Amino acid sequence: MPATSFTIDIPQHRIEWILRRLAEAHWPDVPAVPAWGLGTDPACLRELVTHWLGEYDWRKEEAALNRWPHFLADVEGQTLHFLHVRGSGANPRPVLLIHGWPGTFTEFLGVIERLAHPERFGGRAEDGMSLVIPSLPGFGFSGKPRTPIGPRAIAGLFDRLMTEVLGYDGYLAQGGDWGSSISYWLGREGRGCGAVHTNFIAGWGMTNMDPASELFQASRAKFFDIARSEGGYQSIQGTKPLTLSYALQDSPLGTAAWILEKFRSWSHLLDGQLWSVYDRDALITHLMVYLVTDTIGTSTWIYTLMGQDGSPLPGRFDKPLGVANFPGELFVLPRTYYESQFPILRWTDMEKGGHFAAMEQPALFAAELQAFMARIRSL
Repeated sequence: MPATSFTIDIPQHRIEWILRRLAEAHWPDVPAVPAWGLGTDPACLRELVTHWLGEYDWRKEEAALNRWPHFLADVEGQTLHFLHVRGSGANPRPVLLIHGWPGTFTEFLGVIERLAHPERFGGRAEDGMSLVIPSLPGFGFSGKPRTPIGPRAIAGLFDRLMTEVLGYDGYLAQGGDWGSSISYWLGREGRGCGAVHTNFIAGWGMTNMDPASELFQASRAKFFDIARSEGGYQSIQGTKPLTLSYALQDSPLGTAAWILEKFRSWSHLLDGQLWSVYDRDALITHLMVYLVTDTIGTSTWIYTLMGQDGSPLPGRFDKPLGVANFPGELFVLPRTYYESQFPILRWTDMEKGGHFAAMEQPALFAAELQAFMARIRSL
């Protein structure tokens, strides 16, 4: 199952269709409520679309994406797209960086050089890491599965990618969101995974909690409060994703609104402004990966397996674990709970950053992962 080189080259007619649909979009009526109160703020979205139509250049961004080495590989009949960047030094440690939803591989572009070539940022070349950054099945340039595929099965595919396709004897898995669940299963069942780092440990081991405990009661109340205010997308994507897909895949504006709201709600925005954290072009490119590949629909299928594919449970997880706890995350249990369930080697309460940690705070994310890798080397 050799990997083959891949170059992003989107047909011009597809780019023109996206821009035309944005320019001709029918915008909804807006209720008289506070901005973002009932969904994506039209003022923020209009500003982004104006930039998209007037200043954004896909071909420039496409060339920048192609600066990195892209590959495709067939693993168990599933086409996987991934970046493979070899690090500096004589023996760079392999690291698998895994995104979630509504993520793409572009979340990690800002940390590639920092992790692969730390000497360019004042570090040591011998601390370089060889990075493998895949697109989940049904996301971006990976192939679309015929049926929904969940984190445990994806972990199996990624383990074979690392060990059989790329030939690594061992590797570290890092993930947030669904990438956290996939990393969990890699740490528990992956033949080559030697350690796990996550910036989203929220659901790990929650089913093992004592229902009578104060921690369980407080956590349950907080969970349902968040579910009421933020969980609508999860309900529809977990039950009727195909119905949603008709609207999103036919409307670049709809896709942008659907994803932009999550970036605003789940990010650590001290002033409430997206553009204090994100670059407009980078965020549009993130959206374009869904639009040029028609994968906004298939990306939601993973939610249909939330209760069927197996949830992270303690008991057989014995790999060294690192946790970067970013303050913008919606829900995390106290550190002491996780320490009683998992072999945590390093836990860091981060200064700033949220759910899309590598994209929001690339320097902090990279430094924390480097610090965890240093601990692994010292074992």
